[in-house]
Amino acid sequence: MLRLLADENIPRKLVVLLKKLSIGVIRLQDLGVRGISGKELIDIAYRLKRTILTRDSDFTTLDLLPLIRSGVVYLSYQPSRDVIPRIAEMIASIAHQLEPKCGLPIVVNSE
Repeated sequence: MLRLLADENIPRKLVVLLKKLSIGVIRLQDLGVRGISGKELIDIAYRLKRTILTRDSDFTTLDLLPLIRSGVVYLSYQPSRDVIPRIAEMIASIAHQLEPKCGLPIVVNSE
């Protein structure tokens, strides 16, 4: 099962709902971390053995993707508040089914 590290661009409501669905997720803000580079986020995720949950498309590029050792879940759009519960359920389903993989991008889009 994936354990997630939520980038600072992930809505707090989504993190709260993921926790209610028994997903191990922590926010960068909870670690006292803000405004860091993608490489720094990758290093933190690796140290904590967590998959990155982000809305930052840089994590799907050939610059950063090969550096990610625990996988990335990329939310490809800014969800409205009313669809966040559905997104949380999709991510929870993914998290329960998969193990973290080096360079594995999982893209969650609006469809």
